[in-house]
Amino acid sequence: MSDSALPVPPTVIEAEAIAYVRGLLKPPLPRDQTWSAIGAGAMLAVASLALAFAMLTAPAPGSPGPKARVEMPSG
Repeated sequence: MSDSALPVPPTVIEAEAIAYVRGLLKPPLPRDQTWSAIGAGAMLAVASLALAFAMLTAPAPGSPGPKARVEMPSG
């Protein structure tokens, strides 16, 4: 038998299958690190709490200044 006697079927591979396989062969994309988002959220939370504390402890605008303390005579 000669090689020319064997029928050679045409190779029919779907284009979608080729694209899928090529996609699998590509190196994976680097993922974003979540620690940067967690750190930004934590900094925002600390800043918000600090501002809230300052708003609660500061005297109101236009209010008179702190009054002088009166010392109590000891016994």
